Amino acid sequence: MPPLGSVHKSRIVYGDATEETSAMEIFNGAITALSIGGFLTNFGALQTATDAITLGTRRQQSWIGDLTTVSNEWPTDKAAQRESKLLVTYRDTVTEEEFILTIPTVDFDKLNFVPGGGDAVIFEGAGAHADIVAWVTAFEAIARTPRSDANAVEVVGMRYVGRNT
Repeated sequence: MPPLGSVHKSRIVYGDATEETSAMEIFNGAITALSIGGFLTNFGALQTATDAITLGTRRQQSWIGDLTTVSNEWPTDKAAQRESKLLVTYRDTVTEEEFILTIPTVDFDKLNFVPGGGDAVIFEGAGAHADIVAWVTAFEAIARTPRSDANAVEVVGMRYVGRNT
């Protein structure tokens, strides 16, 4: 059950080659007059890092109070499919509770897989694709948990999945 009070979320929507869309949503801290500059910088970095690991076209991004249409174009790369997703597991650094999000239209060429790990993706250290490492850095700088605006998060796993959502 979500906590009482405000929830602060951001959303990035991608289109695929069959003109379907899918979204990635993250929870972030409250945006105030003092924090908006840093938030916008970090949100921009997360958008850029996510673009670098996906094949789809970023169609929209939003945070509470703002919805911006970024493109009306559809990607031409037929591999850009909303069902082709990167499942990211992250956890609250205080409570260690885990959460997931999916990134649609992921670029398969940016994924280096854990040897013998099936669909598990290397996301840090030796063997990780630089664009994946950049995404993790951008995500961890801005994301919070659905349960707390204050608690930072850390990525603990990534897996390539196919999902129709």
